[in-house]
Amino acid sequence: MTQNTHPLKGVVFGFVTVLIWAAFPIFTKIGYEDALTAVDVSILRYVTAGLVMLPVLLHRGFKGIPPLGLLIMVCGAGMPYLMSVNIGLQLSSAGHFALITPSTMLLCSTLGGCLLFKETFSPMRLLGIVMVLCGLILVGIDSFHTEVSSWQGDALFVLGGFLWSCYTLSLRQWQVEPLHATAVVGTLSMLLCVPLYLLFSDSPFLGASQLLTASWQTLASQAVYQGVFSSILALVFYSQAVSLLGPGKGALFGAIVPGVSLLLAIGILGEPATLLQYAGVVVIFAGVMVTLELFKLTRGPINKSL
Repeated sequence: MTQNTHPLKGVVFGFVTVLIWAAFPIFTKIGYEDALTAVDVSILRYVTAGLVMLPVLLHRGFKGIPPLGLLIMVCGAGMPYLMSVNIGLQLSSAGHFALITPSTMLLCSTLGGCLLFKETFSPMRLLGIVMVLCGLILVGIDSFHTEVSSWQGDALFVLGGFLWSCYTLSLRQWQVEPLHATAVVGTLSMLLCVPLYLLFSDSPFLGASQLLTASWQTLASQAVYQGVFSSILALVFYSQAVSLLGPGKGALFGAIVPGVSLLLAIGILGEPATLLQYAGVVVIFAGVMVTLELFKLTRGPINKSL
């Protein structure tokens, strides 16, 4: 009954989620332009998210989550994930992140669901996976011909997508509620910030930390976006969209993120777009739509209305 009570509100929640997720590589790149490092951005994100979510974790604890589950969740959506994509954004473009990481996440989550939970592997889903792989190949080829991208950065984006898929599968395996999972990941990742800062605050590869010298405007904007909007609010809004529209239609918003993020990277950061990159957008977006079987999901309501 709840699913279709307020469809317009669900659409609004969904599009707000898309904008928050799509803006992640843009905000991160802007932070780098303001001299912050990957370590700085990661610390600002999880110190903020950890402090905000600490009361939730103190109330809920780790009930129902085994040590292996905690490890997979923190690696999949916490500091290891964020460091991989943040370093990737130092080496490659925001547009490539927008295409590669979400697509790899969908691909690995689909394959993992089939292997671990015996989900049915329909011909449509198989076709969609093949299309996503073809799109990734196009983007990968493009990285060898553009100055703003590198195969090393793209490989880290693939790793990030794989780690996030592990997090997604762990939620299903141990039946962890989204808000509880957010509290676990944010708070435990906050504990990793101290050793991370001590080890990499003056890294010759990542650069010297600017947390003590950056302007308060830079620190505040990154902390609010990374720690509050991206880590917490996006999850809450997405959960509301799924609750109001249903999981099938809610999944559509995740499929929109890569295209929106690439357009933001081109429009805001001025990143050049090649023909192969545009082709990758089209093929990956179409592959995501097919993998989610959205055409099949929308067929029923259309026929019913007729």
